[in-house]
Amino acid sequence: MMNMSLRNIYLIGMMGVGKSTVGRILANQLKWAFVDVNEMLEAIYNRPLLEISNTFGEESLRNMEGTMLQELSQGEHQVFACNSDAVLEENKLRTMDSTGATIWLDAPIIDLLERMDSKQIIMEAGGEAGNILQEMLLDRRSYYEKANIRVATDDLSPEMTVAEIIKVLNQL
Repeated sequence: MMNMSLRNIYLIGMMGVGKSTVGRILANQLKWAFVDVNEMLEAIYNRPLLEISNTFGEESLRNMEGTMLQELSQGEHQVFACNSDAVLEENKLRTMDSTGATIWLDAPIIDLLERMDSKQIIMEAGGEAGNILQEMLLDRRSYYEKANIRVATDDLSPEMTVAEIIKVLNQL
């Protein structure tokens, strides 16, 4: 039986790893609410993330994300799909750690490239997508490794990933 004192679950990991897909299935199975941080930001600003960032600046977007995470984390029984760089900020990590469990969905770069809906975010950074993802992962790995749980999603369907997460949560 899952640890019922667990308030929230925060899925972290690189873009394209499946945080939103896995999060929806996981929330559904647990009968918890699902919160996609990027979708929430887009709904609040009523425009795509890239446009928010271009209009208000990256820092403004990150501050809004931090405030939103801080407020929503006070609730419980929620599965969050977090922005891939949420882990880079100490205050967001603290919020996640103090209000739930962080789960790092880890996948090889080649899988991420296959799964990416839109490579445009990366392309705007200039350069080859695989190299850029590799650099981002190197920058973030030490932060992702602070997660309570790591789930390697290689060769796992979203449903199998969720089963793996639930198995691990039951052992907590």
